[in-house]
Amino acid sequence: METMQDFMDQIDASTKNLKRGDLVEGVVIQTGDDHIIADIHYAQDGVIYEDELVNSPADYGQDDKVHLVVIGFSGDGQVVLSEKKAQRSRGEALLKEAEEKGTFVEATLKAAVKGGYRVDVCGIEGYLPFSLYQRDYLNDPAVHVGEKTLLAIEKSDNRGYVFTRMPIANKLFEESKAAFYAKYKVGDRVEGVQVAYNKGGVVVDVAGMRGFIPNSEVSYSRSVKVQDVIAKGARLSLIIRELNAEKNQLILSYKETKQDPWQNIEADLEVGDVFELKPRGENQNLYFYELLEGVEGSLLKKKVPAEVIESGADHCVIVVAIDKDRQRVELDYYFEIDDQFEQDDTAAGSTLGDLFGEQLKKLKFD
Repeated sequence: METMQDFMDQIDASTKNLKRGDLVEGVVIQTGDDHIIADIHYAQDGVIYEDELVNSPADYGQDDKVHLVVIGFSGDGQVVLSEKKAQRSRGEALLKEAEEKGTFVEATLKAAVKGGYRVDVCGIEGYLPFSLYQRDYLNDPAVHVGEKTLLAIEKSDNRGYVFTRMPIANKLFEESKAAFYAKYKVGDRVEGVQVAYNKGGVVVDVAGMRGFIPNSEVSYSRSVKVQDVIAKGARLSLIIRELNAEKNQLILSYKETKQDPWQNIEADLEVGDVFELKPRGENQNLYFYELLEGVEGSLLKKKVPAEVIESGADHCVIVVAIDKDRQRVELDYYFEIDDQFEQDDTAAGSTLGDLFGEQLKKLKFD
C-alpha cells in the first residue's frame, strides 16, 4: 500500500528536469513493432526505438525492468531513451573498476573467431584468446559460444580490451585437483579419455586431471603400436600406478586392466613348441622373439645359420625351457629333418655286417 511519502516521491520524480546523459530505470508498459514504451517515473513516458534496444522489441514483456539513458526529447515532450548507450555506460564503469581493482566482469561469448572468442561486456566488445580460456587445449570452441563467464582484463589499449579466463580456470583446477588427490590412491581404477600421443606414451584426461600412460604400460606386447591399442578419443579403464599432487604427476596403466599373459602360460606355451618368425629385437649376443602377445623368448645369435641371417628369412626356433617366475623363455634353433637326411642318418647307423655281410662271407682266415 502506497504511503503519502511514496506519493510525494513520485511527484518529485515527475517534476524533476531530465537532461541528455541522465541514467534512469524504466518499466516496460507497451511494446510496438519498432519500439517500446517505458514508465520512467517522469511527467512523460519514455520511448526506446529498436536501434537503441539491446534486443528486438518482441523480446520485451510487460513490467520488464530496463536501464536507460536520456538521448533527447520529441516535439511533444516525450523522452527519447537508449538502452544500448546505458548498457555501454554501465560496461565502461565496470571495466574501469575491473582494471583498477583487478576484479572480474561478466561477459558473453558472442562468437568464435580466428584464435579466440569475440566477447561482450555490457555492450562493449573485446577479445578472449582460446589460449586464455582454459588450461588445456580447447578442442571445440564453438561449444561455448553463447555462454556467460567471468573474465579478468589481460590488457587494454586504444584498440580495445583483451580478456583472460585463466584466474578462474586455475582456481577451478586447484579445487578439482585437491578433490581428486583426496579421493584416489595408487592401485585404484579410474576412467580416462585419450587426448594426445607423444613419443613416450599416451596423454589422457581423468576427471579433469592430465594423466600419462607410458608406452610400457599400454600393452604387454612390445611390438604393437600404441595407436593400434588405444584409439584417438577412446574412453579407457585405467589403473593408477603413481600419484603425486606436488608434482602434478598421475601415471597410469592400461595393460594392468588386461590379463597378464604369464598368468596361464602353461596353457598357451609348452617346451617343444616351434615358431617361424623374425626377431623383434637384438643385442650383442641374443635375438629376441615375441612368441605370444607379451611373451618373449631369446636365442643366442651364434645358433642361427649364417645363410638364414643373410637371406632375411624367418627364423625357425623351438622352446627348450620356460621359467615362469623369471618370465623367461629359452629357445634353440630348430632344424627340419627332411627324408633324404633321414635316409643318410639310417645309413650312418648301420653295422658292418649290414653293409658288407656278403663280402665278409667270402673272406677266409688262416
